[in-house]
This record gives sequence, C-alpha cells and structure tokens, in this order.
Amino acid sequence: MITYLCLQASPLPAETDAPNAVTQAHGLMWNRTGLPAVFPLQVKTPSGQNYYLTLLDAETGAAALAAFIQGGTFFKVLVPPGTYDLRLVRGETWQGEEKLFGPGKQSTVITLADPLTFAVRDFSTKAGHLIDVSTAGPDQMARISVKPQFICQTVRLKDFPRLRPSSDDILAHELRFPENDDLVRLPRFAKEGFRATGKDAVFPDRQAPHFSFPEYEVEGSLC
Repeated sequence: MITYLCLQASPLPAETDAPNAVTQAHGLMWNRTGLPAVFPLQVKTPSGQNYYLTLLDAETGAAALAAFIQGGTFFKVLVPPGTYDLRLVRGETWQGEEKLFGPGKQSTVITLADPLTFAVRDFSTKAGHLIDVSTAGPDQMARISVKPQFICQTVRLKDFPRLRPSSDDILAHELRFPENDDLVRLPRFAKEGFRATGKDAVFPDRQAPHFSFPEYEVEGSLC
C-alpha cells in the first residue's frame, strides 16, 4: 500500500559565497541517539543531484541521524527506534553540513508532512519505510510516495557443541548426588555410547557426565 504525503519545499536564504565543494561519501554520516540502528529506511532518488537526509526527533526536534545520498545510487540505512521527522535537502555541489549545497535555490529543503515511526511489530518484525522521490522532477516536489518496509527475523540452530567439563574426579558413566552420596550409573553417558560426529567431537574420559547447550543465531530478511 502506497501512501502519498505532501511536502514542504523551500530554498535556503541567498548568500554571496562562492561554491566550495566538499567530498562526502555516500551513506550514513552520524547517529547521535546512542541507540542501536536496526530498522530499515530506503530512499530512491533520481540521478543528477545529491541529497542530505536528516531524521529529527518528532517531539524534541533534536537531530538523530544524518546521511548523504548520491542521486540515482541505491541507498538504504538502518536507523534507531523512534518517531522522526524526515528532512531532505537537495542540490548539486555539497559544501558541508553548515552551507549544505549552497545559498538560495542551490539547496532545496524538503520535509515530510507526517513523521515516520520505526518500531518492532509482532515481536519478530522490524518496521521501517521506503521513500521514493525518483519520479519527482525539479518542479514536482509536492508529492512523493511512502510505503512500509519490513525486516522479518527468524531464529535457527547454529551449533550444538559438546563441551568438555572442568571436573575429572569420577567416571564418565557415573554420577554422584551430594545430598545422599549415592552413586548412580548412567549407561548413556558411558564412553562407548558416544560416536564421533565431526572433528570437534569430544569423548569424556574419566570425567563427570556433562550436557551441552545449543547455540542459536537470528537472521533477518525483507518481507
């Protein structure tokens, strides 16, 4: 489902300074929230001009994140949780965060009318947004398309290691309970009951029976 949001576009005040190009890499510039960036934000832009993107806290107006986008180049960034106002500045010659792309019409400021929320849904889905300005021409910045973008997380078994215990005072097939000092034989822990499953397999030898703990990993993909 595509939602169209109205934008407010305005040039910066005119100045007389001559352009002074500053080299800036495509991608994330900074994240000042101190929070982990895990939610997807993708922006599609046309070629020919560049973009300076900032996310501002919707309640306080504090700058949360900034990124530089080379027009027409694939751009996707992970952002921290929260609700933000998205601001884009479009221009040709980047002159740094203070001067942006230059005075007057050299820097066009575009602000989404409604804030964007980045949050977890359904315990395993990270909800973000896809902003598309690729079809907007120089005089068509009043409307862009915004639609949701999700990352679905799945958990899978990574490894089930067999770890060697630290104690070696009793046989591998015997277990002594401290409360009653009874010796219980557990044949399934005897050495002959194990079978090598790989180069990391460990066979207990005059050691207490032990249990391993599975290791899991979380994978995320667009959904």
